[in-house]
Amino acid sequence: MTPVYEIQSEILKLLNEWKDFVWGLDMDQLMQRKGKFFRENRSKYATSIECLSSMEHDTHDGYQPDSHGYDFNQIATWVKNDNIKDKDIAKVIQEKSHWLDNELGSLLGIRFCALKMWYPKDGYIAWHNNWNVPGYNVLFTYTETGNGYWRHINPAGSKGKINKPFDKHLVHIPDVPGWHMKTGYYGKKEEEEKIMWHSAYGGEPRMTLGYVVYNEELWKNMVEDIAGKELVWPLAPFDPSMLPKDSPSYMPEDSIDAHDG
Repeated sequence: MTPVYEIQSEILKLLNEWKDFVWGLDMDQLMQRKGKFFRENRSKYATSIECLSSMEHDTHDGYQPDSHGYDFNQIATWVKNDNIKDKDIAKVIQEKSHWLDNELGSLLGIRFCALKMWYPKDGYIAWHNNWNVPGYNVLFTYTETGNGYWRHINPAGSKGKINKPFDKHLVHIPDVPGWHMKTGYYGKKEEEEKIMWHSAYGGEPRMTLGYVVYNEELWKNMVEDIAGKELVWPLAPFDPSMLPKDSPSYMPEDSIDAHDG
């Protein structure tokens, strides 16, 4: 995955309206479910090499095994299962979620929003690879101060379902203040050099919107529309020199295996 730090103003306007809407909700009331590692007071473990090493990589189903956050795309399911008591709030959220999909969809041609995740402080999504939904991905992420990160295992040259040794191929991308985009391809189970094992953590409230595009040319055009300029393809892999000069470049104490036990 490659980060892009320039986002066009008309897109930022939509993203900020969604962010302000979510920030205005009582998320403590909505978020009844707590992640396993959060309950055990070890949220960063979800993104650690130790956690990744404990998984069955060949039989993984593609889904995250654990998370501590709230996916607004699942609100219809939450209502159906009576996990949201305030049906009026649920209706408002569904309407705003559809508004965002329609507005971004008309602007960028996005058709499939896979994720609208809000993470509280110490929220996370544990290691997984989405090989059940392969495609080109566009992720918009927001934090106020940049206190969070994304991690993936670089699959280039892999001879199996995950590239080993993990620490050698670990890519750690710190968040930056405000919005940024990450983009790349999540491979099928058979595409061993494109399988994208990834995880993320927020040391403060964090938001990610994830969109999947199935056509490569449409994806490239979309990314350039978001950035507002022509880009050099294939996109360069992440390097810390890409970070904005005013970024705090947040890193956990152990940048290779960050976990708290």
